[in-house]
Amino acid sequence: MKRLFFILLLPALVATLATASCSKDATIEEPLADETTTETETTKTDTTDTTITTKINLIVGGQRYTATLENNGAARDLLSRLPLEVTLEDFNRTEKIFYPEPALSLADTPRGCAPKAGDITIYRPWGNIAIFYKDWPNSSDLILVGHVDDDGLRALQTAGDLEGVRFEAAE
Repeated sequence: MKRLFFILLLPALVATLATASCSKDATIEEPLADETTTETETTKTDTTDTTITTKINLIVGGQRYTATLENNGAARDLLSRLPLEVTLEDFNRTEKIFYPEPALSLADTPRGCAPKAGDITIYRPWGNIAIFYKDWPNSSDLILVGHVDDDGLRALQTAGDLEGVRFEAAE
């Protein structure tokens, strides 16, 4: 009797496990092209810690503004390159962009976001940094790096390119 019950229960158990492992809520992230996985790495954990904030300065037209960086690999890579002076090109009337050389590391960096005005992101296919001055729909190719604080957004909303924009570590 127990054997018959087990034989009847086994297919239902297998089907349940298969469904659970393929459900919409279960996600498996593939590593980005520049990430490496070691044999000792068994799980990927979310390292975002909202209690840790890193401030940087953004100097536009001689005015100093602050930005808060995320706690991820791309933000740490950006921070390690400061100070940095760039020209922010106006793109699509929604954002200002520049191309860091070499491209920022995307290791330990969650993918996908729906940027809000002021968000500092990376557009993964091109490797450029985009600072949005208008909201934009969700994209799995955008990676959140940080956010321009307070009134710094107004400095980015001007038409055209912005030359001599400086990113530096906050004191």
